[in-house]
Amino acid sequence: MPLKRPDRVYIEELATKHQLELFGIVKLGLEKEFLNFKSWIEKGFHAEMDFLNRFQHCREDPRNLLENSKSALIFGMPYYLGDKHLNNRNKDHAKVAQYSRFRDYHKTFKIKCRNFWLDFKKDFPGDADYRIVTDSAPLLERALASKTQLGFIGKNTLYIHPRKGSFYLISQIITTMEFDYDVRSDVNPNKRTEMGGCGTCKRCQINCPTGALDHEYQLDANKCIAYYTIEHRGLIPIKFWKGLKYYFFGCDICQLVCPYNRKSSVVKTSELRIKNLPPLRDISTMDQRQYETWFGGSPMTRAKKVGLQRNALISMCMNQDKGLSKVLDALENEENEVIKGTIGQIRTYLKERE
Repeated sequence: MPLKRPDRVYIEELATKHQLELFGIVKLGLEKEFLNFKSWIEKGFHAEMDFLNRFQHCREDPRNLLENSKSALIFGMPYYLGDKHLNNRNKDHAKVAQYSRFRDYHKTFKIKCRNFWLDFKKDFPGDADYRIVTDSAPLLERALASKTQLGFIGKNTLYIHPRKGSFYLISQIITTMEFDYDVRSDVNPNKRTEMGGCGTCKRCQINCPTGALDHEYQLDANKCIAYYTIEHRGLIPIKFWKGLKYYFFGCDICQLVCPYNRKSSVVKTSELRIKNLPPLRDISTMDQRQYETWFGGSPMTRAKKVGLQRNALISMCMNQDKGLSKVLDALENEENEVIKGTIGQIRTYLKERE
């Protein structure tokens, strides 16, 4: 006989079976955070990410993503791999953000959520419709997650769970089915307690190398290393290069310094796509075959081949890599405008510091 009601314990156990963590279950409706998001867009803080300005009606009301939808099950998938922020003591070449070392999370996460739902429907058959969202639809995912029983948006603009931290990818199953919804815990942003809140902590702001978090609870993508190394397709302004000393794809600094991540558990998984990165000098001169072999099937393809080459060149420069001169000579006849432009920037940068 099928169960009469999907209680919280059942859903949590089923999520665990599919290697998911249930953050909560929320009722869909108008998002209060939408006005803040709209203001952020109007101020131009989204840089050149014009896709964030589309389908605003869905961001304002997620029920527009699925007809007659009522609920969202919020899941997290951890990705902390044990990195530490070494600040200026970092003697190694730049890293990549930890999430990018896994296989493409859009596919991995969606498969896990789909398998969860298929199992769920065995016990709760019916005509309930659903849609899985894994950073793949115009949805204010962090705002939706912050409506669960525990969790809040920190000064670094990320969703933080007071007991689990922020090193989680977030996914939602939006459905026409109704549930018993989470009762939100009160979080005073001016205090840091076991229920959440940043209080007077400014570690993320202080440690951001380029000032992208100068204003608390507001990210300026025009200054963000993650934006420039992933989404930006042109030349990276030299004034932001210092951030590429630490990362040449993405950035974890504002999370690594967050007190809520001090006890984050290291993920033990077989889903890593990239265990050992090639040297930066090899990445900067790679051909298409090497690019596909080294990075295919990982989130790092978001930057495209040229973007990764550009990032590697700048990172070599900022880390004073002794092989940089040979790499620049090897790329002297490069036809791509971004690579040519970056080489010109590097030569100018080095000459000014002679």
